[in-house]
Amino acid sequence: MKTMRYVLTLMLGACGLLVQALPAAADTLQWKGPTHTLTIGLSEEDISHIEFPEDIVNITVENPEYVDILVVEGYGNRAFRMRSLLPKMATRIFFTGASSKTYIVVVTTDVPYRSFVQIVDGTKLNTIGQALAQKFGPNELIRAMAMDKEIPGVLRETHVIPNWFAGAGLTFELSEIWQTPLMTGLVVHVQNQFPTANEVNMPAITIPKTSEWGVLRSAAMENMRLAPQGMPNDKGILFLVFSR
Repeated sequence: MKTMRYVLTLMLGACGLLVQALPAAADTLQWKGPTHTLTIGLSEEDISHIEFPEDIVNITVENPEYVDILVVEGYGNRAFRMRSLLPKMATRIFFTGASSKTYIVVVTTDVPYRSFVQIVDGTKLNTIGQALAQKFGPNELIRAMAMDKEIPGVLRETHVIPNWFAGAGLTFELSEIWQTPLMTGLVVHVQNQFPTANEVNMPAITIPKTSEWGVLRSAAMENMRLAPQGMPNDKGILFLVFSR
């Protein structure tokens, strides 16, 4: 059963946002076209299961000695199991689908290991779902993230980056990315590193940015004032929404 995360306060604004007190399924990666590269974390000890949205008719590995690839029977050449052959490596793999689409995948040990990855074709997202998603605003997206609620036309991607950034005695771990045609939502786990109580102060925090996300429009958090490190309630969940 999914745990409901209640949002107590939402505050909107183009800048200077304030925040007040308030994931054994497959990871999903969205392929956005032949110029969009997918990155998958592999491990030398464990196997990763990778599924594509169509049959793959050709595979080209840039460094074949870096990765072991096995075709999984019963999936119609859509599923593969991969393992790194080195403790530290990165290489590209070019998968050509039956539709002649090319999926460029970077497999590396430099990002967190993923055991089960499903790749979806972002160029064929349901048209009705996209139309519905365009009607959602930042508030609706934050509520959906807080309640862990699926929304038609919104793509959820598990994207774990431990120690994504830090500041003011706090560490921030990126956990999930929610994408709509107009917005990007982030689920971030915040941990107090101080032996005393600490407060999350958004205007004082510099959040890493990417051109794909756009401008930060909304933020909400369940617990703004965090207890001393090691005590109950020394962690909180931060929800961020960017608009493009």
